[in-house]
Amino acid sequence: MRTTSPACYLEYEAMHTPLSVRLLQVASGVLLASVGSTTASAAPAKCEHAATAYQAGRAVGPVCQDELTRRGLTAIDLGDAWTPYALAGAATAAGQSPPAYHDTFIKLAAEKYEAGSITEQDGSLEFYGIPPNFEVVLARMDDEARHACHDKVADEPMTDVGVLHWEQRSTGEKRQAALKRLRGLTEAAMKRHGLDSRDKLAATSKAQAKQVAELQRAEARSAAVAAMHAHLACEGLSVATQPRGLFDWHTSEALRAYQRRHWIVASGELDRETIDAMRGDPRELELRLALRVLRQRVADAAGLIEDGSARAEWGTVLGLQLDGPEMRYQGDWPVMENGAPDRISPATEAAAAALGWKDFASVRESLRKLVQAEDRRIAVKLPPAPSYHHKGVELRAVIDRGEVSYAVPKGKRSRAGQAPKQRPVLIVYAKDGDKETALVRWPTTIGGWQDEKLKNGAIARKYKSSDTGPRLWRDLVVAPVWYAPKSTPDSELIRPRNGKWELKDDLVGPGYRSAYGLAMLIHHLPLKKSDGTIQMVDRAIRTHGSVNYQSIVRGDSHGCHRTYNHQILRLTSFLLRHHEYTIKGPLQETWVRKVRHGRSRFDVRRTDRGFYYELTPPVPVDVLEGTVVSRRQAPVKRALYGLR
Repeated sequence: MRTTSPACYLEYEAMHTPLSVRLLQVASGVLLASVGSTTASAAPAKCEHAATAYQAGRAVGPVCQDELTRRGLTAIDLGDAWTPYALAGAATAAGQSPPAYHDTFIKLAAEKYEAGSITEQDGSLEFYGIPPNFEVVLARMDDEARHACHDKVADEPMTDVGVLHWEQRSTGEKRQAALKRLRGLTEAAMKRHGLDSRDKLAATSKAQAKQVAELQRAEARSAAVAAMHAHLACEGLSVATQPRGLFDWHTSEALRAYQRRHWIVASGELDRETIDAMRGDPRELELRLALRVLRQRVADAAGLIEDGSARAEWGTVLGLQLDGPEMRYQGDWPVMENGAPDRISPATEAAAAALGWKDFASVRESLRKLVQAEDRRIAVKLPPAPSYHHKGVELRAVIDRGEVSYAVPKGKRSRAGQAPKQRPVLIVYAKDGDKETALVRWPTTIGGWQDEKLKNGAIARKYKSSDTGPRLWRDLVVAPVWYAPKSTPDSELIRPRNGKWELKDDLVGPGYRSAYGLAMLIHHLPLKKSDGTIQMVDRAIRTHGSVNYQSIVRGDSHGCHRTYNHQILRLTSFLLRHHEYTIKGPLQETWVRKVRHGRSRFDVRRTDRGFYYELTPPVPVDVLEGTVVSRRQAPVKRALYGLR
């Protein structure tokens, strides 16, 4: 079934035929009016689902779908029922029901979590590809008690500390005891020498100088951790029983929740990006959230993917950089001369200007009116789209594996040696006339050393390699389910939680925590058969989303190419906007896996493997060998014991 979307076509044409604001006003037959007000001379739009045109913070009037092209406008859904195009629009445009996960996405965006669930524990899901709706954003902006709490924290001690990592509780308690002892020794020495300052004590001898310096370092760390605890308490994330100077695993988990909430890629360490967030204005953090949510809606409506990553030039919105360093990964990769500029930031800036968004106060006031509106579809003028933004554009992808090491690591690490200067990257190209444009260059993953269950039941370490060579993206799957292979140890499918063992049902999916994330593209190997036909071989390699962001930072996986969940949704939505496809719908089949741990037994059962689209024709993807930086030039093929 062919599924060219009329709405997508109108938006594309609209960005190529802009009209002046004067023509817009004349055509609509209304004068500029303030947001939410009515104009007596304005005739109601004679169509269903009209969007409200905005300019400079004012409602211009209703716009019907077939008027968007003529007026040079793009319709953007700011309502609570919004989902990315891949989760709804691509199917509904063809008259099909959307994937079942569509409803779950909307519920999670409203932060309606099941009590006691792993999702409730995760908290903010924007980090995992499900941004909050604008009612949730407004509630966060209106939380003055929380903002005031952060304002009162004396966070100067966090200024000059380096990166702090969590430690075992016993180690932390010993550290605090040592700090108390050092204070006592220093105070006693000052009293003995009749001195009134530590600096004077340090000047008496090298030994005393060393002791004072050690005390100052210990106090600085303790004070920084105490300030961190105070900020976590403001967010409702502090562990009540934790001493303020203790940085143990429980504190690290609370810190990870804070980092997820504020779009920081980290693993529970107190790093510079987290410190800057805590020491900054808490209202600005919520302003950044509002702008990121708007950015997601704008990029999806306009069919944009170009974020500046190919040029290493990420733009700003309202003067703010919305992404941290890890979200703007460049590594040692050179700038691509044919890279596309950041088109998403200017489009978001244009939408923000049309809505009258300038700062925290204006955004909050705008959202207060927005959430009261019956219909939250707006129409705004965005910068013109490039010429290659059309249905049927020729696309291809390259996965450069970067610096590859086949050395055998020690312990449970997935890679030996230093972190690569060039991590693996995914590059998507579009044919632009007689040249190509690199749309994005995102970090991804390749193989690495992982645990594997052998046929005899033993667990060993084995190098899980990623296929290289030409492949095809044919099947695009939304809300995929991961069928754990037989080689996956049972221990990886369960976890301890709330004092007992439970099945990692969310790892199977569908859902944001699925091993395949919110969407995936299957790598098919085309093989020519003796009768001349082409057989598409699935070698179990995918480009897919993931919540294991630290694996993306390391660049390793079980052989698949992982991306951040918001990026895989942007990529798959872009493909469905601009590439031809047919709908296969839900793939119905039964899968059962029995999991054992001690005396516990679990059964995993699924009957729906995900919602399938078929790209017609398939998109070529070439996985490059990369540069081998280890002495060993090929991976060890056998499983090895003693590495765990």
